Amino acid sequence: MAARYRVGIIACGIIAQAHLRAYRQIPAVEVVAGADLSPEVRERWTTEHGIPRMYGSAEAMLAEEKLDLVSICTWPPLRPEMTELVCTHGVKGILAEKPMAVDLAGCDRMIAAAERAGTVLIVGHQRRFHNRYVKARELIDSGAIGDVVQITGFEGADLLSNGSHTVDIIRHLLHDAPAEWVIGQIDLRPIDRQDGRLGFQQWTATHTRYGHHIESGVFALIQFQGGARATIEGGVVGRPRRAGGGGWRAIVYGTEGMVEVAGDQLAAGESWVRARVKGEADWISPTVEANNAFQAEIEALIDVIERGGTHPLDGRSARAGHEIMMAIFESARRRARIDLPLQEKGYPLEAIVAAGQA
Repeated sequence: MAARYRVGIIACGIIAQAHLRAYRQIPAVEVVAGADLSPEVRERWTTEHGIPRMYGSAEAMLAEEKLDLVSICTWPPLRPEMTELVCTHGVKGILAEKPMAVDLAGCDRMIAAAERAGTVLIVGHQRRFHNRYVKARELIDSGAIGDVVQITGFEGADLLSNGSHTVDIIRHLLHDAPAEWVIGQIDLRPIDRQDGRLGFQQWTATHTRYGHHIESGVFALIQFQGGARATIEGGVVGRPRRAGGGGWRAIVYGTEGMVEVAGDQLAAGESWVRARVKGEADWISPTVEANNAFQAEIEALIDVIERGGTHPLDGRSARAGHEIMMAIFESARRRARIDLPLQEKGYPLEAIVAAGQA
């Protein structure tokens, strides 16, 4: 039986391969086309990944293919433009990589385009769909640690590229409670970026990643409605990883206990989730089966398309997280607490750099 959803992928780099693998786990979809500027990439996707039709531009792919779903895996500065383009071609859903844009103006362009077209737009903060974070929220919601007082999230690179996941994880654990204010500081000293990470092709010459300026370290405090607070430690001020462990870890402190959530790769002997809960004298480690979070977010997208409702990662949710990140940079620029909603629609870090504060 033919798949119900025809999928195209724009910009076929490393992260696009994760999208492809996830789509191929879902019988209802078929990746029929991709678009990339590089002839070498197009050839590789045809020969190694078996994609039947590859195009040199998104415009050409969209003109030739009748697509239902599109993944946008371009660099962040291009995502608003690509979203607007895709939305003019009648697609049902878009999975845009994170962060959804560089500035809030770009986020607003993407939301407006999707709403005009009736397209379901989601942004790929897939980690909230990983079973370790699903289980952590279940523990919190059960009252096992009392009321949440504080969450600390850790990431290992810059705020937009990596910390966007951290912000979304924190919001997920707090049921997306609105943020009230933010205060933050950043480190802009140049550091060695020759570590093989994605997006640093321009670093030596421009100190940019994916075409926009980034910081070397960040620390921030966020106040949420309902009383809980969160801190973010990132880059050079992030807590060192455990041996063998991965990034995107969190610690949740409650009035009667705490929950620790592991990073993407477990260290030897580590559990995905461990907690000190009411009524238990020692740590507990509930059973958590690792899952493909990319697949889970896509399956949820299809469910919204077919049944209605709001996807947890929809454009407005992603914008709320993006606003927190922009407020952190604005706090560093103004040396002040920033109350939300944020009025600045540009990218405050660019203003810092332009003012010679970097």
